[in-house]
Amino acid sequence: MADGPALGDTIYMDPGDIIAAWTQRSDYRLSTHWTDTWQEEHAAYFTVAKVAKLDLLVSIHDSLDDVVRNGGTFEQWQANIIPELKKHGWWGVVQDEALTGTADPIVVNEHRLRTIYRTNIRMSIAAARWRKYQREKTLFPYLRYRSDHYRKHPRLNHKSWHGLILRVDDPAWQWMFPPNGWGCNCRVEQVSEARMQRMGWTVGEAPDPPRHDFITAAGEIIEVPEGIAPGFGYNPGTAHLRVVADRATASLKSALESGFDDLARRTLRELVDDPAFEQFAAMPQGAFPVAIIDDRQRELIGSSSRIVVMPAGVYRKQRGQAPQISAGHAELTIDDYRLLPDIIEHAIVIAKQGDTRLVYFADQAGRIWKAVVRQDRGDLFPIVVSFHKSRPRNIAAETRNLDIVLDRRQ
Repeated sequence: MADGPALGDTIYMDPGDIIAAWTQRSDYRLSTHWTDTWQEEHAAYFTVAKVAKLDLLVSIHDSLDDVVRNGGTFEQWQANIIPELKKHGWWGVVQDEALTGTADPIVVNEHRLRTIYRTNIRMSIAAARWRKYQREKTLFPYLRYRSDHYRKHPRLNHKSWHGLILRVDDPAWQWMFPPNGWGCNCRVEQVSEARMQRMGWTVGEAPDPPRHDFITAAGEIIEVPEGIAPGFGYNPGTAHLRVVADRATASLKSALESGFDDLARRTLRELVDDPAFEQFAAMPQGAFPVAIIDDRQRELIGSSSRIVVMPAGVYRKQRGQAPQISAGHAELTIDDYRLLPDIIEHAIVIAKQGDTRLVYFADQAGRIWKAVVRQDRGDLFPIVVSFHKSRPRNIAAETRNLDIVLDRRQ
């Protein structure tokens, strides 16, 4: 369908990924200008520019929700939504500040509806595609940019990127993952090592286009790369991961405050076992919840919360991406990090070292691990600042002059 996703974009995709990306945008934001909700914020909020009444915004959302879940063309969606828009008075030339948020007249027509439809559907699909690419990157470790250069008037930057191959986790995909503008039909395709060799392709160099200033309606000055339309310079997939992490933390906090400890622990285990945790590890953004502690353990750690998180910066340091700070522990696998929910619950030794706590624990295979946990002033949650394998003999040596606050050694 011309105004929806191309068949090639979705034929191999799990519909659940698209729905999951869409449903993350469960909060509503009324707006006057399209820049009121900027880039990554679209992963958390559903908004339509010039809609200042909640009931109208909910109606538009619900109509698109039906398309995402049950399918449908733009023409079908338009036929269903126009009567609802007319009922609210949001059709044709509209001059109603209470309805649009501005005293200026606006035009609501088929062109505006196409923009609403295309942007919402395509960005949800883009987020779902990223989830798929991360899940399958062992088999397809590369992404190849495919521009819409066949158009009569292609975007020159996008055309110059056609055929560019980068690794899935190349940082460039954080700003140039398509769509990269209003009406952009660019996409990326997965590429295996075997296909690279068969086609004689090689990994390219990420572009570094010049940037220009863009001023939002609120007067904020934003740097925008050439070739990327303002508001599109982000990766919908990783933006959704930040929403997942933030809402997961909020859900765990709510469950613990309500006394549902078992539910909170089960939920945390499901989170770290989910592919979303692997995606966070591949391209960390924000902070991901990794452990739940009881009140006594919270006191031992000296924390203000029972939820322990790992920030993106720590994970990057762990992966050796901050050599100026630490050599890291690149040898650790994602399954190693999935042991983090046990860092306190199964601790055998907790030692106090200033504002940090050294936590040692043994896994089911008898291996010893060490985590360093710290509660910084002003932070909502204690954070894991280091995590790696250890040895039994290291415990005595590293804690010799420290205050031992928990000791379960026989």
